[in-house]
Amino acid sequence: MHRSTDSKQKKVGVKSKRRRLRPEARRLELVEAALSVLRSQGPINARVEDVTEAAGAAKGTFYLYFSSWEDLLIEVRAHLLSKYITEMQKRFPVEALSDWWAAFEKECVYFVDFVEELGDLHKAIFHGQIADHPIDSPISSGTVVSWMLKTGIESGACRHVEIDVAARLLFSVLHTTADSIGQMGDRERYLNSMFDLLRAWLRTSAPAVM
Repeated sequence: MHRSTDSKQKKVGVKSKRRRLRPEARRLELVEAALSVLRSQGPINARVEDVTEAAGAAKGTFYLYFSSWEDLLIEVRAHLLSKYITEMQKRFPVEALSDWWAAFEKECVYFVDFVEELGDLHKAIFHGQIADHPIDSPISSGTVVSWMLKTGIESGACRHVEIDVAARLLFSVLHTTADSIGQMGDRERYLNSMFDLLRAWLRTSAPAVM
């Protein structure tokens, strides 16, 4: 009997210690658990209790950090975009842009792959209920694409364009290409057509539009 009580106390002690996380760490843990659940079960089947179970937390813990399921999806989207941009900045260093076009076209392919790999999760966070919720400027598509265009113009590889407008249009081309590949397949055909369009539009040798 005494041994059983000690065992229970030890289990409670370990559990309590495991739960002592800073709020930002607990929030991140829930976001990463949600990402795992969304990928494995799909956005339609995933539930709050699945996320908290995956995170090893009580169901009520979820509502200490997120007001709703949509609020969680917004955080998942921000987490994915932040990770993508961090990796992109390593791939696309400003000081290594002697061949801006090569770096730019590779990044276009990385983005298409990123969207494809999201699968159904892409629909949930970019086309679902949170699609119209604004994305913070530092991780928004407009900010990132504008930065790429600016470096291209400064290096002389990209012709002068209205960066803010061009960034929105360019992102639409990338996003539509990724969506089309996801729906129709025929990856090489869509990628080649996308590059034909971008080269004709943005290369310095392209004729200016009158």
